[in-house]
Amino acid sequence: MLFIPALTSFALSFAESIALLIVLIAAAVLFSIWVYRHTVPEITRRRRVTLIALRALALSVLLFLLFEPVLNLQRGEELPPRTALLVDDSRSMTVEDAGVERGSRVREFVSSGAFRNAEGDGERSPWLFSGKAYPMQDITADSLRFDGGETDISRALQSVYEAESDRNLRSVVLVTDGIFTAGKNPLYSARSLGMPVHVVAVGDSTEKKDILVSRVLANSIAYLESTLPIDVTVRSAGFEGGATRVRLIEGGRTIAEEAVALAPGVNEYPVNFTWTPEEEGVRRLTVRVDAMEGELTEKNNSRTFYVKVLKSRMKVVIVAGAPSPDVSLLQRELRKDKNIETQLFVRKTGGAWYEDAPVAETFLGADCIALVGFPSGGMSADAGTVDDDGSVADRSTGGGSARSVDLAALRQIADAVEEQRVPLFILPSRTMNYAALKQGLDAWLPYDIVQTRMNETEVFFEPTREGLQSPILSSGLSADSWNELPPLFKTESSFRARAGAQVLGTMNLNNISFDEPLLLTRRLNRSKVLAWTAYALWRWELAYDVQDGNVPGILISNAVRWLTTREEDKQVRIRPAKEFFDSGEEVELLGQVYNESYEPIDNAAVTVTVRKGDEVRELVLSPQGNGRYAGVLDVTDEGDYTYSGAAEVDGRVIGEDEGRFSVGELNIEFQNTRMNSVLLRQIAAETGGSYRTIDDASGLPAAVHDAESYTAITRTIKRDIQLWNIVWLLALAVLLFATEWYLRKQAGLM
Repeated sequence: MLFIPALTSFALSFAESIALLIVLIAAAVLFSIWVYRHTVPEITRRRRVTLIALRALALSVLLFLLFEPVLNLQRGEELPPRTALLVDDSRSMTVEDAGVERGSRVREFVSSGAFRNAEGDGERSPWLFSGKAYPMQDITADSLRFDGGETDISRALQSVYEAESDRNLRSVVLVTDGIFTAGKNPLYSARSLGMPVHVVAVGDSTEKKDILVSRVLANSIAYLESTLPIDVTVRSAGFEGGATRVRLIEGGRTIAEEAVALAPGVNEYPVNFTWTPEEEGVRRLTVRVDAMEGELTEKNNSRTFYVKVLKSRMKVVIVAGAPSPDVSLLQRELRKDKNIETQLFVRKTGGAWYEDAPVAETFLGADCIALVGFPSGGMSADAGTVDDDGSVADRSTGGGSARSVDLAALRQIADAVEEQRVPLFILPSRTMNYAALKQGLDAWLPYDIVQTRMNETEVFFEPTREGLQSPILSSGLSADSWNELPPLFKTESSFRARAGAQVLGTMNLNNISFDEPLLLTRRLNRSKVLAWTAYALWRWELAYDVQDGNVPGILISNAVRWLTTREEDKQVRIRPAKEFFDSGEEVELLGQVYNESYEPIDNAAVTVTVRKGDEVRELVLSPQGNGRYAGVLDVTDEGDYTYSGAAEVDGRVIGEDEGRFSVGELNIEFQNTRMNSVLLRQIAAETGGSYRTIDDASGLPAAVHDAESYTAITRTIKRDIQLWNIVWLLALAVLLFATEWYLRKQAGLM
């Protein structure tokens, strides 16, 4: 390989041996000499040499191309260190601290020398972020809008890393108040960057004078003429006293209210309402606290939610592989709901049941089937592997009688799921027999079983973005609090989410996030399945300092209610990504389209009409594969919206759907207005960055530039040119042959 001073090098490679090519070219030259050794008529020596050269060159070019030559070029390019400038553009920047809006401080900062020269001798990459991160050519005071409906710092950090890491990204400057209202704790994402994050903190960490509805906890499903408890938490700060009123409102009518006496300082007040629905259908409820004079904002004084009212009583059949704390937890929590009837079957070691054995009618008449550690089977430490065909090789040491009992019950459960669409709740145990589970219920599992091992470890539950928006994880816990719950148990078995499954929670081990699913749901052929891959939910009952209420009990109740809520047998389903969107937030509508056999259709034309009063808007959903469709609507006006949609295939309407959503009711950016200095200091300290307030940011350029890792690198750029695929080389060979033919004709050799 020859190197030249411009840091560029090249090499020539061939598909076959270069030695063979040289031999063939030499043979071509000798052949050309042999052809023209004698000619009739005789020609001059000069013309003879010319003809030999033309033929030898033409044959050599053809041989060269037949050996598929590739020119490999390498060029060294020096990349200066790069700094990403992440500026918070969310609505929390409109909060005032000591009479000055945070946004005005940010506008001053982006116009200052500290911001303009933050990258020093390196390069800059400016970004704005709120719920998403957006790259900018430049950030000026005029480019800031502060209208983002949510703040996802973790997602912003990850987006910057993915976009800039191959451009020698060496540091991040984060300008924010640290209040994240979406996504996971940004501290984990900041750690994973592997570079300093220099924090410029905006705002005041003291509580503002305000009163707000901080939490509403209620089941998303209720039953006709049954009492539904609604737990409300009101928070106040900065008031010396006084009183206010909290109301529960349905359709503009106050159905319950309670007076709250305010105490000085920062306080929370629990308010408990009960509501007895009198009509079926989706009901819209609002909790509102009366405004107080001098409070920061009235945008957080209310919260609205929907409750789906059903009329039937549910029957849940629990099948357990052995007695366990999780079995007790499940049965205890379900029995608290008078609208749920439970039936428990626990298998003994050896194959017998503690009481009556389940029969086919047991499962066919159920509204939900819960499997807790069932099937089980005394597995060895390395209990199973995945064969080439994807099947699990069973190495269980349990007796044949127990296995036959389990498979018989699984066949009955499979029949109930197939015939009656009975939903499944799967909670494993250490001795879960995944080979038998796969054999009996593989068609409905939301995951593929990569391997099964009995060795046990402790893992923390980390909700996904989709999980935090799911009614199943609606427990009153903040996104950050999930990581503070005790760890669950999980075997070293490995799982992979199947197509169509939704992962609600993943595994966190030693403060490292993994894609290994811990909680999944799946809808398949009008059936629903919810499956855990971890167990020991009873441990969460012990976290009294983290949860306000019984988190595992709430999750079990939410899961069963979600599973047993019957979807209409529609070929076309259109739903909003969530029921409430903040003003300024994109409204995402999702669709599913099936044929008469409930197989997904990918070529449908799905149109949606959205209405609010006299305003009508049309939206076409784009296909996403596997019968799924999606579209985004830019809605600016707050209020309640209704929509109706239809799907057409070959000009024929195959189904319709309708629904509703609200915009501007949540205002999550005003639920917590205090600058999170603790989090921001942690991010700076644990990444090797620096922390400073926006009023004292003059030292930012020096902090960025003086970091040890802030250095240039040399990047090698490679390029391969396929010479055998270049047309002009073939044209050269043709030209050489044509020239030889012309000279031969002129010499009378034809």
